Order: sequence, then structure tokens, then C-alpha cells
Amino acid sequence: MTTAMLFIMLFAFMLLGMPIAIALGLSSTLTILFFGRDSLASLTLKLYETSEQFTLLAIPYFILAGAFMTTG
Repeated sequence: MTTAMLFIMLFAFMLLGMPIAIALGLSSTLTILFFGRDSLASLTLKLYETSEQFTLLAIPYFILAGAFMTTG
């Protein structure tokens, strides 16, 4: 049931013309809020803890550096 609602919301947001990244984030956040046992505070805490891992931060910075190099 939860997985079905996640995909239904994802495709509904994409049919509305929302960008894929925003549709993924919004549908997953709404699924956690409606069907999960965790609160929004624990979700933000987990997101903050994940952003402190420097290995994962290298990926968006590498993409940003590539974008700078293509324009320069």
C-alpha cells in the first residue's frame, strides 16, 4: 500500500509538470509523513547527519565543478 501510494504520487506530480527531482523529494516526504512512524523532526535530523558525510558531498561538488568547467 505504501509503495503504491509513493509511485502514484510520484507519477501524479510528474504529470502535473513538476521537475523529477522535486517530484521525488515531495512524494517521498509526503509518504514518510502519512505512512511512516517517524516524525518530521527525525527526518530532518537524518538528512542533516547524511550531509555531514564528506564522501557523499563529493558527488554534487564534482558535478558543480564540471558545470563551471564547461562554462569557463
